[in-house]
Amino acid sequence: MNTRPLEFAMDRRHIIIVALKPGSAFFGSTQMSHSASPSPANFSGGSPAALPKSRFVAFLTAVGAIVLISSEIWLAAIATIWAADGLLDLAAMGDMVLIALIGPLAIWATYMTAKLAISAEMNPENAD
Repeated sequence: MNTRPLEFAMDRRHIIIVALKPGSAFFGSTQMSHSASPSPANFSGGSPAALPKSRFVAFLTAVGAIVLISSEIWLAAIATIWAADGLLDLAAMGDMVLIALIGPLAIWATYMTAKLAISAEMNPENAD
């Protein structure tokens, strides 16, 4: 059994499978030639230290993450109920049972998302 990672190359009409070398970026970790994060001295502001993120900005960042992730949670919950209703041809009572089963899970996931996003953004170790 061949367990080497594969890379796909394409010309006009064919897809060619090419085996990756161990030094490839897609195969494990590779050494970078320079640091990934720029040093504060490279900024044109002249100040070597970056300004810490205020609590208000951190809270707004958390709110943005909460809105984005919660909308995905609720869209997935609604899509699950819609798909199960269509697949199983449920009546109104079946829809209510599905909502009673999936609704609390979506509420819990939204609560945990808000709790974790706010705690992560308010943590001083995560300040940019």
